[in-house]
Amino acid sequence: MSERSTADGRVREEQLAPGLLRWTLDHPRKRNALTPAMLAWLERRAGELRGEVVLLTGEGEHSFCAGFDLDALPQQDPGALAEAPDAPLFAATAALRRADATTVAILHGHVFGAGVELACSCDLRIARADARFVIPAARLGVVYHADGVALLQRCFGAALTQRLLLLGESVSADEAMRAGCLHGVHSPPDLEGAVMAVADKLRSGAPLSLQAHRDRLRALAAGHPFTADDARRYDDARRAAYLSDDHREGRLATRERRPPRFTGA
Repeated sequence: MSERSTADGRVREEQLAPGLLRWTLDHPRKRNALTPAMLAWLERRAGELRGEVVLLTGEGEHSFCAGFDLDALPQQDPGALAEAPDAPLFAATAALRRADATTVAILHGHVFGAGVELACSCDLRIARADARFVIPAARLGVVYHADGVALLQRCFGAALTQRLLLLGESVSADEAMRAGCLHGVHSPPDLEGAVMAVADKLRSGAPLSLQAHRDRLRALAAGHPFTADDARRYDDARRAAYLSDDHREGRLATRERRPPRFTGA
């Protein structure tokens, strides 16, 4: 296990198995609120990933993340700053959406503000039944950045995003599940087993197949146009997969009625 500490809050990294990491937001004094240093760690580490499965969770029983640590915001006039006060947040979430890894947010208790955007930046989201999503932007007098609003609407749909941003209402795990934002809602005793089952499925798939489908799904979710260059790259990925040792192994395993043993080659 490695730990990356900051003066107030840190992100803990554990290797649970080969190719399987757990990142834990660890700032319990402030219900795992995100500091710029924690976000900088997430941005940098996301850029270092090479095909792993990453489980993102929060320390303790009561909160995944309480949002951006307001005490860590710059105190000077925002107009005098070189960048927006929340720039570390959208740099970190953009890095997660680009990462060469499949990310799974494990949500429980309070999921507030920046924590909601962090969760929506992951590929999959699994929640404990008590998870509640809140974005207090109107109460704080701030305007959410445009990419963040688009991301929220892609995950929660228009109606729930309006409740979150315009009305400041909380959204329950069940409501988020019905809207298609979550990929599972589980009772506390069942959550860890459900998470590990998802991780096992992700790790047991052929890496070339997982990467190509994950990246295409991300592009579709973001509404990116499918350019001629994109089409060529996708066709190259399809061709590489058909010619791979893993494709041959998958066909052989199917004939032999056994689990395949993929190597990523």
